[in-house]
Amino acid sequence: MKPGPRILVVDDDPGVLKALRGLLSDEGFTPIEARSTAEASRVLDAPEGLPTVMLLDLRMPAETGLEFLARLPRPLPVPVVVLSGEASPSEAAQALKLGATDFVEKPPSPERLVTALRNAMALGSLQEERERLLDALARPGHLVGDSPSMNTLRQLIARVGPSDAAVLITGETGTGKERVARALHLASGRKGRLVAVNCAAIPSTLLESELFGHEKGAFSGAVSRRAGRIEQAHGGTLLLDEIGDMPLELQAKLLRVLETREVERLGGSVPVPVDARVLAATHQELARAVKEGRFRQDLFFRLNVMPLHIPPLRERLDDLLPLARAFAAEFAGPEVPLVLAPGADVALRAYSWPGNVRELRNVIERLNLLRAGGPMTLGPEAVSSPLAPAQTTSPKLGDKSYREHVEDFERELIRAALAEGESIAGAARLLQVDRGNLYRRIKALGLPVT
Repeated sequence: MKPGPRILVVDDDPGVLKALRGLLSDEGFTPIEARSTAEASRVLDAPEGLPTVMLLDLRMPAETGLEFLARLPRPLPVPVVVLSGEASPSEAAQALKLGATDFVEKPPSPERLVTALRNAMALGSLQEERERLLDALARPGHLVGDSPSMNTLRQLIARVGPSDAAVLITGETGTGKERVARALHLASGRKGRLVAVNCAAIPSTLLESELFGHEKGAFSGAVSRRAGRIEQAHGGTLLLDEIGDMPLELQAKLLRVLETREVERLGGSVPVPVDARVLAATHQELARAVKEGRFRQDLFFRLNVMPLHIPPLRERLDDLLPLARAFAAEFAGPEVPLVLAPGADVALRAYSWPGNVRELRNVIERLNLLRAGGPMTLGPEAVSSPLAPAQTTSPKLGDKSYREHVEDFERELIRAALAEGESIAGAARLLQVDRGNLYRRIKALGLPVT
């Protein structure tokens, strides 16, 4: 008879372990017992492979279930259902915040426990499928596009990926920097996970704890020890997204981690060894930030061992249709064709794509939502920008060259953005481009500088 799903039960009470052993066996599961978090760690690291779900008691001596849950890598290696008869509502909420899928009170009813375990298994399967699809899409051979710049990028990923060298990925917002980072991680062969931190999305007051972790009692609200993102990337890859937005005081601490390969949690005094390949990504010009004193020069050189630049979509227009078809297959399935309406190809190429590949993906997703069966039709109206004035007639193609048409469209788009943003900085935010690049385009197009 084939053994059932393996359930790791972590509880220090022998009576509870015996009761759960019988209950789980009767329901077709294979229980694995651990009387402490140390034993649980050994099970998770065992060559037999990971269990399907972990059933974790919160109240244990030495290290509590909450402390153990907090120091596990993110995302969690297995789905976790927490179990306790004494936990307070705040502890239950903390466990769910740390990634547990459910909370079951002791003594559990068989129906409630089995439902929680099967829900956790289903969620784990969905997460595995998501990771598998993301990995498949991010492999160098699956980075869509045959433009010269994309072919060069794939070649560089194949050569640089297997090394441990730091890589600085640059490119405008929406160009696909995280996908390139995932491709580098896959090419590295590292067994650990890719752990991504968006330095711009986390408030500066919380970023230090998020990166370096903290010990219990390090600050108000630190109810348990928590491993930071750097520590969670041990054995894998750490992606520092939007690194240009990291505060200067944290840059110095990060540089020390990169040089010593050790991290100290907030409130701690014992360095923790970390083996993580470091990738950084930004839409900013870090060399300029160094000159302006906003970014440390020594950290810049430490991260910029191998620079990889992703060109904006407007500079690789030959990739437009292959990308559009790939997104159409993603949203509607490979059996639904993408049909170009008259004038669509010209409109796609004339548009400046300020949101880059992300904007194109949104366009295709919108078309799929509005599609009433049948093929997906991409027309010129699909690429009209809310920042650009509406065009009621097609351009007279015989009057001007291709470049002149594109520049006319770009002028109108920038004028609209300047009017709405009220400054170059405001326009740059609306268009999601670097302010320096926008300033140079304004001068090149002969627009007045405001």
